[in-house]
Amino acid sequence: SMFFYTDTADAPWTIIKSDDKKRARLNTMQHFLASLPYPGKDEHVVRRPDPLIVGASSDVIGRSDHIIGRSLHPSQRLTHD
Repeated sequence: SMFFYTDTADAPWTIIKSDDKKRARLNTMQHFLASLPYPGKDEHVVRRPDPLIVGASSDVIGRSDHIIGRSLHPSQRLTHD
């Protein structure tokens, strides 16, 4: 239920897959640099993070019931008939 109740439009979660620690750290830095405004920011240099590593929970892990199945509100869980 953690994802369901806390990943909201007002405060969305950003999920970072961290199977490869180096890529996870680099993509975390890219995410912050791309999303925050700062003086002298060069849009041509700052790259967006890899969308397969960093993104919204629905984009990164999708509907992987084995990962978030128990975290979903009962009305949103997949049923296996």
